[in-house]
Amino acid sequence: MPGHPAVHRPHDHPLRPADPADQHQLLLTACATAGFPPRVRHDAVDWYAVAALVAHGFGICLVPRLAPVPERCPVVRVPLRGEPLPVRRFLAAVRRGSARQPPVARGLAALRAAAGEREAKGV
Repeated sequence: MPGHPAVHRPHDHPLRPADPADQHQLLLTACATAGFPPRVRHDAVDWYAVAALVAHGFGICLVPRLAPVPERCPVVRVPLRGEPLPVRRFLAAVRRGSARQPPVARGLAALRAAAGEREAKGV
């Protein structure tokens, strides 16, 4: 679907996101939804390096909301639109039986509450 609002197609210097485990697949899906294959030319494994590449005009990338971007870096986060939007899931792993320990239980409850707040906001 050329012109799809989920992804703006760069005409040169595409940039692959840093985390090949999931970010690369998200990039492929977003570009396929928009109707074009990405031309990956750069790899970086650090979000600061990715932001620097983008800031210097070497392409675009998908950056999770929780990933850090240096304040001094002249880049702008643009939320994706359209369907399908990428979704991430977070899992908390604890040692068997430790979820009943008060500090661990409080931590898990705080994570659930934070996730519920973000879900309620549509974030």
